[in-house]
Amino acid sequence: MAQWKRKRTQEIETMISETDDEPTQIDRIAEIRGWFRPSRDSIFYSAVQDYVNGTADLEATVATITKPIDEALTKKPDKDQLDDVWYPIIHSAKRIPHNNVDRHSKLVELVKALSEHPEPSGTQDDPKYKKLSGLPMAVREAWNDCPRHDIGSVPQEVRAYTNFNYFVARLTDDGLFAASHVIIWAMREALENTPESLPWSYNAHVPAAAMWPIVLGKKLYEREEDLTPKNANEGNPARGGDLWTGGPVLSKERWAFWKKRFGDVAGQEGIAEETKNIAKEAVETMNKAESS
Repeated sequence: MAQWKRKRTQEIETMISETDDEPTQIDRIAEIRGWFRPSRDSIFYSAVQDYVNGTADLEATVATITKPIDEALTKKPDKDQLDDVWYPIIHSAKRIPHNNVDRHSKLVELVKALSEHPEPSGTQDDPKYKKLSGLPMAVREAWNDCPRHDIGSVPQEVRAYTNFNYFVARLTDDGLFAASHVIIWAMREALENTPESLPWSYNAHVPAAAMWPIVLGKKLYEREEDLTPKNANEGNPARGGDLWTGGPVLSKERWAFWKKRFGDVAGQEGIAEETKNIAKEAVETMNKAESS
């Protein structure tokens, strides 16, 4: 590990030893690692936190968020003024355990309410709220902050990444996000690549990948999509890892491969019990999806 990476990890480990609260630990990790995140003085982040913590209701939160955006869009309707909203919401999701369904539901409801907010004058032909302008790029950038063995990612980073995947899966389940590539990125990293560092690779990536079948269930099972690039400039973002011999698709064959791999992980020696249990839950959910 490079010296600067080791220094950051040591700083994180020291901080964790001095900080009991995991959400605060995740805040500090985001700063030390340089994650995509809200600025400290973000009025949007404060509004989202007040809402999640129950000190502001949905209507008031939407009003707080949309007022400055509406004013900015009225002046410059061609600019994506919603960009600064997504990191506060995504970072808030990272701080919420994936099994805290109610709090994640509040964030999903907030995104839905933003999508239904009336478009300001001048943006009707290019609606910003309805299409949740900037959200796909923010998700892509946040995904880049996934755990990495070469930088010494700690368990709190793994849990934040799992929480993030759960939240995006919930958005997908509610029709607020088109997640085909994100699903495949999560599955490829966890299940399709030959793991370089065991058991670390499975413990770091399998819980996040499991969120997708656990949340989407039959919707994911029935999803058939050919994601072959239409031109060379697109790259091949839906390609498989070296263990997947099929094409860049969402298909029942790829689903079956993922289910088998979750089962492999659940039965492997040396894997954390939490990882095994989540992998087992994924297999059980996938079996139910196939039979329902």
